[in-house]
Amino acid sequence: MSRRRRWLFWLVLDLLALVALVWIDRSLGANRSPSMGRPSPSPTPSADDYIRQAEAAYRAGDLRRAEEGYRLALSLEPENPARYPPLIRLLAFSNRLDEAAAWLERARQLAPEDPAILGIATLILDWQGKIPEAIQAGEQAVARAPDSGPLYAYLAEAYADAHRPQAALAAAQKALALDPEHPDAHRALGYVYETLGRYAEAMAAYREALARDPNMVIVWLALGRNALALRQTSVAVEAFQRAAALRPEDPQVLDELGWLYYNMGRLEDAQQTLERAREHGPEDWRILYHLGVTLYARRRYEEVVQEDSLSRGIARLQEILQHEGKACTPETLSVEPRCARLVEMAYILGLSQYYLGNCESARPWFELALSISPQEENALKGLQWCEKGSGRP
Repeated sequence: MSRRRRWLFWLVLDLLALVALVWIDRSLGANRSPSMGRPSPSPTPSADDYIRQAEAAYRAGDLRRAEEGYRLALSLEPENPARYPPLIRLLAFSNRLDEAAAWLERARQLAPEDPAILGIATLILDWQGKIPEAIQAGEQAVARAPDSGPLYAYLAEAYADAHRPQAALAAAQKALALDPEHPDAHRALGYVYETLGRYAEAMAAYREALARDPNMVIVWLALGRNALALRQTSVAVEAFQRAAALRPEDPQVLDELGWLYYNMGRLEDAQQTLERAREHGPEDWRILYHLGVTLYARRRYEEVVQEDSLSRGIARLQEILQHEGKACTPETLSVEPRCARLVEMAYILGLSQYYLGNCESARPWFELALSISPQEENALKGLQWCEKGSGRP
């Protein structure tokens, strides 16, 4: 075969091969998935993925992202009982009991006999003051899961609140024996010691709990509370500050810290902290009371008499007492501690108006204080000064 014919032969063969490839490609293209040839989309995160992200965020101290992860996991698997306890625990230990209780109701409707649900119910019911219900739930939980340390820890706290110290201590020790590394076991032991007045031992147990889980706001507050009982003021300040750092928008945490500053004589710090608390809890009468007292001590009388200060605190407390079917009278003063706070708010408001030269506005507040506590010296003096038109305390 000549060179030219060989060349033509190979050219024709190459053309036939090219035609065959084009035909094959088109044939495959008719059946190819639209996504072929493009990057695969990222897989949708599963509930387990969100749980892992939440736990990582929690360990890093990012409680907001941890909560978000737990909520996302629940949104994907709302019928899975195991998804509820982590979120409920986070909310409870972040000092958000009402939200925790709302999620608990959903969980109990879904799986009322689940040991983990019964265990977290023990904690929430106890903190709500429903102690018999808490103990019943706790005893059912440990009967169903007798090897779970946290369940005994929750039951120990309920026993302590029921004034059953021996049962409480035994349950706390059982929790530690079963799970010595679980923070709730140490926290429960700390609480049992606290109820027994053994504050140094309580602080030691709380520190053990925080060493294992430093993000429990409620335990930092407990540590600070016990430090105050032992007059370890600097330790209490540090503990409350740690709680506030974890929950910078929690009005109750800020209120605790601000009131501590007040009692230390750090009035400027107290005012700033309590004003932050009021921003996030403008209807909380305790915050308004503490802030009003602080402003009065700083002689900021114009701010004391503002509508968002003591007068609102008085109105809110009166609403709460009325809702509970209670009233502040001379007869109830000794049995309802909040009535004494109402008297104090009233006469401080009256005295502030007096200092501003507004006796007409001051008299109704003095009269309110005296209607509850007829011998209240500050209110009696305030009325006398207004009647004389001269003289100041």
